[in-house]
This record gives sequence, C-alpha cells and structure tokens, in this order.
Amino acid sequence: MGIKRKIKNYIYLKKNYPLAKKTTIEVNKKNILIIDTQIPTFDKDSASNRITEIAKFLAKHYNVYMMDSTRWIPKIEAKKYIQNLNDHNVTVYTPYINEFRVMRGKKYFLKKILPKLDFVWCHRPEVFESYLDFFRDKAPQVKIIYDMVDIHYLRMERGLEIKHDEIRAKEAIHYKYIETELSKKADKIAVISDKEKEFMTAFVDKSKLFTVSNVHNLKVKPEEMPPFEKRSGIFFIGTFWHDPNVDAVEILYQEIMPLVWKVLPYLKITIIGDNAPEHFSKMNSENFEIAGFVENIIPYYEKCFASVSPLRFGAGVKGKIGQALEYTLPVLTTDIGAEGMFLENGITALIAGNNDYQKFADNIIEICTNKKLWNTLHQNSEKGIYPFSIEAQKEEIFKMLEG
Repeated sequence: MGIKRKIKNYIYLKKNYPLAKKTTIEVNKKNILIIDTQIPTFDKDSASNRITEIAKFLAKHYNVYMMDSTRWIPKIEAKKYIQNLNDHNVTVYTPYINEFRVMRGKKYFLKKILPKLDFVWCHRPEVFESYLDFFRDKAPQVKIIYDMVDIHYLRMERGLEIKHDEIRAKEAIHYKYIETELSKKADKIAVISDKEKEFMTAFVDKSKLFTVSNVHNLKVKPEEMPPFEKRSGIFFIGTFWHDPNVDAVEILYQEIMPLVWKVLPYLKITIIGDNAPEHFSKMNSENFEIAGFVENIIPYYEKCFASVSPLRFGAGVKGKIGQALEYTLPVLTTDIGAEGMFLENGITALIAGNNDYQKFADNIIEICTNKKLWNTLHQNSEKGIYPFSIEAQKEEIFKMLEG
C-alpha cells in the first residue's frame, strides 16, 4: 500500500472509525464469527436480512462477531448496518485508529479472536471457499459452518434452461464444485429449506445438514393494516443483482400485465429494487413504474393489494414472500416461488404454474377484485409465516451449534 493511500485511509478511519475496538470476549459463552461478502444490508436483499436476524438471535446466547470478507475498510453507507448490529450485541469488525494513533485492521482483529473461536459461520459459497483453508490452518479447533443461502448452481442451471449464457454456464460449474464437492469439508452445513436438505443428502452426510431458513416474524396484526377498500395497485420487489428477479419483471411486462390490463386497464404495478438493468427504463410508464431502490417500503404493504413474484427459476426460500407475510399482505407467486415456503394455494397464497401467464394474470385480477379472497389470505398470514419464526427454528440452530 502506497504512502498516499495510507494517509487517505488514516484520515478516513480517524473521522469515521476512530475507536471501534471491540474484541472483548465474555467468558462462559461460545464464540461465533460470521463472515459475509459484505456488511449485510438487511433492507436491500433477503439473504442479508436473514443473516442479520440470525446474528441478532445468536447474540442473545453467544459472543457473536461479524466480518466483511471483501473490504478492509467499510463504505460510509455501511455505518447504519454496523450500528444496527452493534445495537443488538453483535460486534462488527471495522478497522480503527487506536489511542496510540496506530491503524488496526483485519489481521489484528483475527489475531485477537482466533484462539478463542468455537465456530466460524461462512455465509455464501464464495466466503466458504475463500476461508476454509485459512481456518483449518490457523484455528484447527474451530468448527466451520457453511451457510449455503441457496443452491446457487441449481438456480443457475434452471435459468440456463430458459436462457443460455456462456458466462453463467461457467459460473454454474464452479458453484457446483463448491456446493457438491468442497462442501464435504465443512463441519456443519446450513441449508435454507428441508427440500434443499433432502437434495444435498446426495452429496454430503445427512448428519452435517441443518435447516436454517429465512427468519420472519409477524410485524403487525391483520386488523392494524388498512382494509381491502383502501387499497390500490400491486408491486414486485427484489434486488436485480439476482437473475430470477430480472426475468420475473420482464415476464410481468411482456406477458402477464397485458392480460391483466385487458380487464383492469388502470391497475398500476410498481417495480422496487436496486441495480435495475438499463433496459428496464424502456418499460417505465404510468401503470408500470420502475421505482428503483426504496428506502421505506412499508407504505407499499399498507396501500397495495398484493406482492407479486412470477419467478420462473431460482432456488432457496424467497425473502420477498416472507416479508409480505410479515405485513399480512397477500402473496401471488409461482410453483418455483412457493418452493420450500410451506404455502397453500388459496389459503396462504395464490400460486400459478411457472409459465402459466394467464393463470397468474387471473390471480392478480382476482386478488384486486375479490374482497373475500383478499381477506382470507390477509388473515392467514401468521399461519404462512410461522415456520420462519425464530421460535420454530431455534432448536435446529442450537442443535447445529452443539459440540
């Protein structure tokens, strides 16, 4: 690192992280280090929201530390996420200037906690691949948990069946190696659903597999939310770093909404999410709004008829569905969207075939015009969300952290 860069970093740290030293380890508690590819942005993607909720829960019972695997110095935007975790007793690594005006970074942080670590929780395959050998060498006592988040290669292969892409095909091969071969070297593996646990038994010993799904809890009671009569429009939400979400919006625009507009010509759909590709701008109109990232999405749960997710491929548990249920909002999705979600068609969600655009359009029309059906899904949100509560999952988490 050049002298100019060191000076720049020093000034940045002195201003933003002057005394962020937090490596005190309580006795009589196990110590867990969670490593992610970023400081998790709980309000931008479901995987980040999941690991944030898991970290906050674990911190009630263990000493929990978190580290970004890719950045030595967090961006300014990460500060609110770091503070949120710190507020719940999770110690997040940040470099800092100590009282002797010396910069301290990751090497120092790891040196302090490695000898007393019990578990390292590698969130996402890239992290597991990067850190497996490091922890085996530097901290052989540590149990390594590989948190898959979803089965990436399976999602990619499903996408390639719809739209072939050479770069994605190569990525799928690499992820398949991590998820079916390298994963055998983990001590424990967290999978997102029982369906994925069953799938993974073809590659690793079942005793290593534990279902730790998305974490969702009812945020409001049904009676606290605006009724059917005070609602209008529908919305889609999801980060567009994720190919299935890009495809879903294209299908909404090209196939589904034209069918809906034949019956409900003024129904508005809002597309929410960061990193929208350039070609989405051509879709933008009064009734098909490309809103981009929205800081506060709660008003959409309060004013819209439903959250729609016409996913044609993917894997894992869908955070956008769980989040809608948190706010008692009816969910419309596909068979692939409902996979691993414990949803019942007509009771906790409306579900169409992956490529049945007419059925999906009919479901949109129905949820926006049928008060009785809307109320059924609205009232059954707690039933739909219970399997994702901490209460329902805590025993499995504790079991994974035994030994």
